[in-house]
Amino acid sequence: MAEDQSLAADVPDRLILATAAALAPTLAPLLPGAVIVTSLMELGTELVHHSRLVTRLVSVGFDKQIPASLLSACRAGAVNFHPAPPDYPGSAANHLALYEGAAYFGVTVHIMVAALDAGPILAFDQFSIPSGIGHRSLDELTWPVLLRMLDRLSPCLLGKQPWPRAPGLSWRGPARRRADILALSQVTPSMDERERQRRWRAFHEGPDSILTYHREEGAVAYRCGGRVLGWVDGIIDGAIHGWAYDPGAASVTVRVEVDGRAAGNLLASAFRGDVAAAGHGDGRCGFSIPLAALPVEAARVDFLLPFDEWSRLPGGPVMLVRPSA
Repeated sequence: MAEDQSLAADVPDRLILATAAALAPTLAPLLPGAVIVTSLMELGTELVHHSRLVTRLVSVGFDKQIPASLLSACRAGAVNFHPAPPDYPGSAANHLALYEGAAYFGVTVHIMVAALDAGPILAFDQFSIPSGIGHRSLDELTWPVLLRMLDRLSPCLLGKQPWPRAPGLSWRGPARRRADILALSQVTPSMDERERQRRWRAFHEGPDSILTYHREEGAVAYRCGGRVLGWVDGIIDGAIHGWAYDPGAASVTVRVEVDGRAAGNLLASAFRGDVAAAGHGDGRCGFSIPLAALPVEAARVDFLLPFDEWSRLPGGPVMLVRPSA
């Protein structure tokens, strides 16, 4: 497929879904019959062995750049679901958006060409970035948006429906590489407080943070100072359940936000035998909120820890709008 053309009009004989192995069980039902590959070697083998078929490639969460030789073998074109707006081509867009103080984030669906994240944009969806959010929480908000887009565009990918009108958007600048992100995660003594805070916001969240402070004694990796352990379990028997345990306090207050607006506080004090068995105190750290107590139009429920550095409880948010069956 030439780089200056729209997606090939051919109805594909089959789809190949290139993705990470951990994502395949979630994605497979949205693309019935797609052949799933998790490496470039598998992709190359599939294309060679079935070269007579008109193949369309779909890439979701695939961590390798697909070479031009393999893209050209996809006679019905190749489409990528990029988990970021067109403003952020390339790697680690979540960090960059937070660093720049972006108001919105989203998912960009585009034709794949030899250059990374540079092909024509087919579709885009966005959401507002809540205040105080970190990069892990931003990922958790982006994933349901991507699933809904994949579900909605599945008939187009399969060649059963025409593509919707393109949004008329363009990429901003060249794709960022891993080295760019690593450089941005470094904090030096010469930086002013505003710059230090921007980098902290973009990289601090979670135990896998790559934020690094450079001091006279050398480089020091940042470690999250939050004390609270916990998890949002999801929807069980008509209610959202979770737990939050602070080793230094009797109970934890969890703030509930519905679609970005405060909806009250919960005291995490219900007994959780599984949490106690795991060694987290006496297990009186559970909470729940019935779905019936939420507004009918609610789409996203966040659980925040207002007195802890981890501003959002892992496992959340809970998305109440699901891909259609």
